[in-house]
Amino acid sequence: MTLRLPPVYALTDRAASGVADPSALAARLFAVGVRALQLREKAQPDRELLAAAEAIAALARAAGARFFVNDRVDVARIVGAGVHLGEEDLPAAEARALLPPGALVGVSTHDVPAARRALADSAADYVAFGPVFESATKTARPARGLADLARAAAGRSRPLVAIGGITVDRLDAVWDAGADSAAMVGGLYAGGRIEENARAALDRARRRRLPRRIYLVGFMGAGKSTLGRRIALRLSVPFVDLDEEIERTSGRTVRAVFEESGEAAFREREAEFLAATEALPAAVVATGGGCFAQEGNRRRIARLGTAVFLDVGLETVRARLKGKTDRPLFVSEDQLGALFAARASFYRMAPLAVRLDGAEAVEEAADRVLTALDDFATIPV
Repeated sequence: MTLRLPPVYALTDRAASGVADPSALAARLFAVGVRALQLREKAQPDRELLAAAEAIAALARAAGARFFVNDRVDVARIVGAGVHLGEEDLPAAEARALLPPGALVGVSTHDVPAARRALADSAADYVAFGPVFESATKTARPARGLADLARAAAGRSRPLVAIGGITVDRLDAVWDAGADSAAMVGGLYAGGRIEENARAALDRARRRRLPRRIYLVGFMGAGKSTLGRRIALRLSVPFVDLDEEIERTSGRTVRAVFEESGEAAFREREAEFLAATEALPAAVVATGGGCFAQEGNRRRIARLGTAVFLDVGLETVRARLKGKTDRPLFVSEDQLGALFAARASFYRMAPLAVRLDGAEAVEEAADRVLTALDDFATIPV
């Protein structure tokens, strides 16, 4: 199996979502972290459909997302997207002949024999199977159930996408049955809570394939503690703040440890707590501003997990630290700027950097970090 589809596959639907412009809906989904989307608007006039497809194709390229057009090989070819074909559309081989090299082709199936035939067809990159459950958008066909989904998935050589009546609460069952990806419509747009539902679906998938440990690195005031707590909550893993652990066990503030014992003693204790995170199979760890500047710490983090640099500008840092007196190395504005510049090169050694402009809400910033981790872990076709 060479193609890897994201575990959550969104389909546009103006009626279900309440969003009239499919490209506006796509922008919201991509911003949260959805990385596979199908434009399915059967009633939309050709001119509007093409305009929406062009806009979504551009958004998908910027986000690094998979984009498919339902049924319309002509529109997919014009905008440079993949195509998803129904049973009554062009055969996959004929559609592939019309599309540029590398364009992805998916096909729908509605029973186990059809799914197995499609999975054996080299012209199809992936196969959709459903409806798995009763579906408001698939009313003409009976639900096939999880047992049939499992039979369709057995021995597959290409990705299988489950579709039909899939809600957030049903995702684990669908994946457990063998689906590589879950196509969502009503469950994604229920109650108009588009971002909330998308986050819940994506976080379900993330919890099934957790990285060992996530280490947030960056300058003081970058938001490592605040973001770390939120990300850990969304992933249902422990959160560790190295500075807080030092304060808790020493009974002194970090500033007091610096002033009374010196920076060398602080760094030694920091390294000890960092090493202790190996006991946690998975965790989100907020490091101190100077932690990643130490070569030994960088080596240990590289061995234990993934370092994520929270890249926040100096002016944002200045605004966040204004009036604060608990930062041991924040002596003056000039000193702050010099320290920021000195540490920047160390932070850039992190394998993953997430640019934050400082204006995001915590949830939006968490989306960026989690999506960056998803993208970092994805193996291209």
